Amino acid sequence: MPPFVPRKRLSSTDPPSAKRHNATATPSVDIAAIDDESDSPLSDIPSEATLQDQETKDGPSDESDSDDDEVDWEDAMESKATTATATTPSMTPAHVQDLELTLDKNEVHLSDIIDGKKAPSKIERQIRVLTHCLHVQFLLHHNALRNAWANDSQVHDILRRKLPAALHKEVKKWEVSSGLELPEKPPEETTKKKKGKQRRKSERDWGEASSRMEPGQPDMSRGDPIITLLKVLAAYWKKQFKITAPGLRKRGYRPMSHLEADISAFNKEEHDPERFGEKVSGLDEFRQAAERMEGSRDLGAQLFTALLRALSIEARLVASLQPLGFGWTKVETYTQKAKVESEAQTESGETEDAMDVDTDDSDLDQKPAGSRNNPKGYDKDLPVPIYWTEVASPVTHQIIPVDPLVLPNAVATTPELQAAFEPRGAKAEKAKQVICYVVAYSSDKTAKDVTTRYLRRRTWPGKTKGYRMPVEKIPVPGRRGKFHEYNWFRVILRIYERSPKSRTAVDNLEDANDLVPNQPEKKAAKEGDTLQSLKASTEFVLERFLRREEALKPGSKHVRTFVTGKGTKAKEEKIYRRADVLKCLSAESWHKEGRQIKKGEAPLKRVPIRAVTLLRKREVDELERETGEKPKQGLYAKYQTEYIIPPPIRNGIVPKNDYGNIDCFVPSMVPRGATHIPWPGTVRICKKLGIDYAEAVTGFEFGSKMAVPVIEGVVIAAENEDLVKDAWRA
Repeated sequence: MPPFVPRKRLSSTDPPSAKRHNATATPSVDIAAIDDESDSPLSDIPSEATLQDQETKDGPSDESDSDDDEVDWEDAMESKATTATATTPSMTPAHVQDLELTLDKNEVHLSDIIDGKKAPSKIERQIRVLTHCLHVQFLLHHNALRNAWANDSQVHDILRRKLPAALHKEVKKWEVSSGLELPEKPPEETTKKKKGKQRRKSERDWGEASSRMEPGQPDMSRGDPIITLLKVLAAYWKKQFKITAPGLRKRGYRPMSHLEADISAFNKEEHDPERFGEKVSGLDEFRQAAERMEGSRDLGAQLFTALLRALSIEARLVASLQPLGFGWTKVETYTQKAKVESEAQTESGETEDAMDVDTDDSDLDQKPAGSRNNPKGYDKDLPVPIYWTEVASPVTHQIIPVDPLVLPNAVATTPELQAAFEPRGAKAEKAKQVICYVVAYSSDKTAKDVTTRYLRRRTWPGKTKGYRMPVEKIPVPGRRGKFHEYNWFRVILRIYERSPKSRTAVDNLEDANDLVPNQPEKKAAKEGDTLQSLKASTEFVLERFLRREEALKPGSKHVRTFVTGKGTKAKEEKIYRRADVLKCLSAESWHKEGRQIKKGEAPLKRVPIRAVTLLRKREVDELERETGEKPKQGLYAKYQTEYIIPPPIRNGIVPKNDYGNIDCFVPSMVPRGATHIPWPGTVRICKKLGIDYAEAVTGFEFGSKMAVPVIEGVVIAAENEDLVKDAWRA
């Protein structure tokens, strides 16, 4: 067990010098010393020239290893360097020097400094995860408010009043066909009674004069009656509603300077819909938009949902959330826009409005041409809607998605048409439109997750991968190998969900059919051997595909050969069974599992040493300088090891190692006649009672490229166990 070694070299006799700064570390600032009235929030961020000059003085930083274990060490070192810089005064000579500061107005956010040249740090990853989670909760609440507004009785009166008489007749026809209302009885004829053949003909049930035998029953002869009505209403809404503002969209993480400018303009200047998006301050403005029949695509879908509810149709408001992500892909990167005057003129001779183009593109993309209901072409670059409506059929209880403003097929009656709501292709990627959380809000102010319905082939994770918080597996304490699945979004959405007692037939049907994810299809194995099939095979393996900790059992025979190359370059490789592959570990790793190498055993495999701590790295570097080649260590299989049996206790004395403690990685490493008490504060009790003890080392924690032993309680003689426990309880 290595003793504690301080970070600084005690043997150094050189005079102290100025602290070195990591070239990519964040600048350290005393938060308490920042003036709240400072106009420049970027005054504490060093310029790029300063960072390069500091890097030149300190020399190039060490390159990280390719192992995954080394990734967190860089973050630990950066955080330590930042803390030291913030709290330690400068040791440079005290003489006056010129101080030159370069402030960049367009300095980007901390996460954008990386610019893809280095992986984000741990704190930056946590910031994005928390930002994503917070944004999702804001959007859920925003949509819940809009859903409540869609239940407003005045909005319903306005929309019903604007509905033409012909559509009222269609609604009446649908109610009769669905069996919701009885048909009106035709007026009785006052003509003379029919005689003979005319009377017998009118009595036939298939004649024109025949009547419905079961009034109040739905008429399914032409399919679900609500589909016809939805197509008529969608056509009416597309013709009447005018798109006059942009809706919600994802823009990515902006630089701090851009955010401050936008916030200042939003608070001080007059609201600009093209810059900040549509603004509906309250229910009164929502009613005004219903009266004018205009707004963004999002508002149009919300008002269309209100229209269906006004007609006593069970309709849900569906929202595909577009939150800021937690990843570091191109979709999360903010793309700056520039205003460019268009020289093209409309048919009336008037000059078109300025259009937005990406400054990164070499050629300027023309603004999408406007349509009759969207003359300025707002949100034409978004291929799929953000909001739409789900209608529950009163006859079949099936869910039918409806989008009257964006998609060519307004009523999606098949899974293929429903998959059209999923953003796909280069156009969606350029517009930063993703699918991650699709939530349906009912008229009773409840909501449920319906993402599965709109995934292609309804297979998870699909396009949600990388944009939706994944299910986290949390180990169950005390149960080795058992995990508890934590679904963050399911927990957040629980406050919006409908109670089990209030579930409807629609809920039961869709939970049993549409919202059940399909299992991915397993591809049948092709006949013949290929490198890809052998690499993924669970029965056979090539020696080249063995991992670092895997080796073939001695004496194992190959089952067949695999030929690579052609002609004179052909080469045969032996194919072995997976059952002949053994797991191998180093002597140190076996020691942590309570086993030791048997005498006379030769390693099955030799691999380069993995150095994690600074002391081990120095030892490896010294060996490499002495021998001229990278040192290697042997790996052993389990059959080459045996249990570690420590010497038993004699006269109450606990055997200790060179560091004055005892290794207790597994229970079998406790000596015979001894007991392990993993309670805190037992060392002090043993000292007071005068009992011989040894601190129990149960593992190691790695931090700052050092291995720190984890000590849990003490190991004492078994006859002293009750005495120590009673003293601890007292």
